[in-house]
Amino acid sequence: MKIRSILIAALLSATIWGFLNIVSLTADAAVVSKNAIKGSLFGIQNDKTGKPTWLVGGVFRVDNVKNTPIFNTTFYMMKLDGPATHTHTVSNFKLIGNPNVNGNSTTFNGTSTITMMNSPVNNVPTSIKLFDDSAVRIWFDPSTTNNHFGNTPIYGTQHVIRVEKTQYCK
Repeated sequence: MKIRSILIAALLSATIWGFLNIVSLTADAAVVSKNAIKGSLFGIQNDKTGKPTWLVGGVFRVDNVKNTPIFNTTFYMMKLDGPATHTHTVSNFKLIGNPNVNGNSTTFNGTSTITMMNSPVNNVPTSIKLFDDSAVRIWFDPSTTNNHFGNTPIYGTQHVIRVEKTQYCK
């Protein structure tokens, strides 16, 4: 079990490293207003039975945080042992109701469009939770994507290391 955990951590690190090297961000892109947040996504997603199956790594951006949020993300997915690499893009987030502010977190519930293998899936119930100024959790309703993302949220940070530590990404 320990070896499997090490392997999963190594694959996840390699996935994120590879993705961040592909994404080209300039120094100007590092300047984000207080009304915009961007960061990195990572995680291990379960299959329909709850078994860890997919590695996820990517980037997201939320603009207009204080009014009507505009949420966009692109991320890679691949099996834990490397095959079946593919990407998803999430766009067209439409807020339903008002943001829910609770302590150090704010939750935005709404719908979004997710690119899938055959065609985009529209109106996917989506929940975006921002924790303080550091973390993010994104959840897609499994029933609208044939459980493709499993039953667990995708987590991330409100930081993009490629922008903050460019010397590591040359």
